Amino acid sequence: MSRSPRPPLHIATRRDALALFGELDRGDREAMGIAYLGSERMLLGLRHVAGRHDSVTVPVVRIARDAILMGASAVLIAHNHPDGDTRPSPADLSLTRRLAQGLAALDVVLLDHLILGCGVVTSLREGGML
Repeated sequence: MSRSPRPPLHIATRRDALALFGELDRGDREAMGIAYLGSERMLLGLRHVAGRHDSVTVPVVRIARDAILMGASAVLIAHNHPDGDTRPSPADLSLTRRLAQGLAALDVVLLDHLILGCGVVTSLREGGML
């Protein structure tokens, strides 16, 4: 019997984030992972949401509610593009902007939005889109 590797409990580096969300890159449908982090980026909770072949929808209010309930000070999101093109779509950029603004109003930081596809990772923060 094989067991999935345990997610890192402290998300300090990009490598930690990829260990947390790496399984998303294997799907043939879009899916999103949302990590809720506390002080010193300790993992408080993790949610995975399955989507359709070419989209995944998670309402901003749902992410904000979970952040409040978990007492998170930061959120990190990632989703996959099964076609391998990790360039953010207009919908990806819109969600990222709305989420960052909504979380900021609650004193919660959106650390990054990662897009995974065929072993490639695009960071919206590193790309200046967050």
